[in-house]
Amino acid sequence: MKTHEFVVRRILLLVPVMVGVTVFTFGISQIIPADPAAILCGERCGLVDPTTGKTLLELQRERLGLNKPIIEQFAIYLQNLLEGDWGESTAYRRPTSDVIKDAAPITLEMSFFALLIGYPIGISLGILSAVWQDSVFDHISRFMAIAFVSLPIFWLAMMLQLLFSTGPDVGGICDPLFGTQGGCLPIYGRHDVALTFPDYTSITCSEISCYPWYYPSGGTGFHLVDSWFVTDEALSTLHPDYSTNRALFGDSLSHLFLPSFTLGIASAGSLLRYMRASLLEVLNEDYVRTARAKGVSERRVILVHACRNALVPILTILGFSIGGAIGGAVLTESIFNFYGMGKVAVQAITVLDFSVIMGVTLITAVIFLIANLIVDILYAVIDPRVRLE
Repeated sequence: MKTHEFVVRRILLLVPVMVGVTVFTFGISQIIPADPAAILCGERCGLVDPTTGKTLLELQRERLGLNKPIIEQFAIYLQNLLEGDWGESTAYRRPTSDVIKDAAPITLEMSFFALLIGYPIGISLGILSAVWQDSVFDHISRFMAIAFVSLPIFWLAMMLQLLFSTGPDVGGICDPLFGTQGGCLPIYGRHDVALTFPDYTSITCSEISCYPWYYPSGGTGFHLVDSWFVTDEALSTLHPDYSTNRALFGDSLSHLFLPSFTLGIASAGSLLRYMRASLLEVLNEDYVRTARAKGVSERRVILVHACRNALVPILTILGFSIGGAIGGAVLTESIFNFYGMGKVAVQAITVLDFSVIMGVTLITAVIFLIANLIVDILYAVIDPRVRLE
C-alpha cells in the first residue's frame, strides 16, 4: 500500500469515529435529568408572554426544539454543528464556539509544553536505565517512574505551589536557595497581575474572553506567540518590567512552566518504562551484537544503532500522551487558574451548561483523533512495514 493510500484510509476511518462521538455527546445530553430550557429562563420560567399566552419555559422549549421527536432533534443538532452554530452558553452568555475558541489555545499551549518537558525527561532516564540495567540508578529510576505515574496530579500541583509559592514574605524553597524575594516561579494565572486591566472591574465580559488589552485582537490565543506581536504603542503603557516583547514572552513562559511540568511529569513516568523496555529488547538484537563485534564504540552502538530503533515504538505513545495531557488539564487548570477547556468543562458541568459540555467533548475528541492520525502517518513513514499490514 502506498503512503497516500494509507493516509486516505486512515482519514476515512475517522469519519465513523466522529459520528459515534457526536451520537454519544447528544445521547448524554438527553440522559442528564435536567431541562436546558428551564436553566435558560431561570426564575422567570413561570412568567406568561402576553403575546402568545405561553410561559417562558414553553417558549424556550419551542426555540430549542425540545418538543420535537428525538430523531428530529438530533438532525437539527447535527445540521447546526456542521454550520458552526454550537448554541449559546448559559453560563457565559456567549456563543459556545467563541467560548471554546478562547479556551482551546490555553489547553493546547499547556499540553504542548507538558510533552516538551515530559518526553526528554522520560526518554533520557529510560535510556540510562536500560544501559545501566540492574544498577542503583536503574532501581531508583524505576521507582521514580512508578511514583510519577501514581502521584495524583492535583496533589503534585499543590505541592509545587507550596515549594515555589510567591508573595510577600512567602517564597517557598526559592528564597533560601536562590536569594529571591517572594519566590522564583509564579503559581497562579497566565500572566503577572501588573499586566491586568487598570480598571478590570469595569469591563463587561467573561473571565475567558478578558485577555489583557495589549494582546492583539484576533490573535492566536497562544500567549507565547501573541506576546511577540504586541505593538510598541501598547508596550509603552505597560509596567516598566514588561515594556518589551521579550519580557512579555518571559512572563508567559514562567507562568506556563509549573502547570506544564505537573502534566509532563505524569507522562515522563510512562515513557521511562516504555523506553527502558524497548531499548533492552533492541540491545539483544543480532545487528547490535554485530556492531559491537566490529569494534563500534559503545556510545555509537547505543545512540546510533539501538536508540534509533527503540524510539520507533515510543512514537505510538505520543497520541495517547496528548490525550492524557488534555485530560489532566481539567485538574491542573483549576488549580493554577488557567481558563482552558478543562476549567471551562468543570464549570459547565457544575451549572449544566449543555452546549459547552458537548462542545468541549467534541473538540477534545477531534484533537485526540488528529493527534493519533499524525502519529499513524509518521509511524508509517518511519516503518514502511506498517503500510503493508
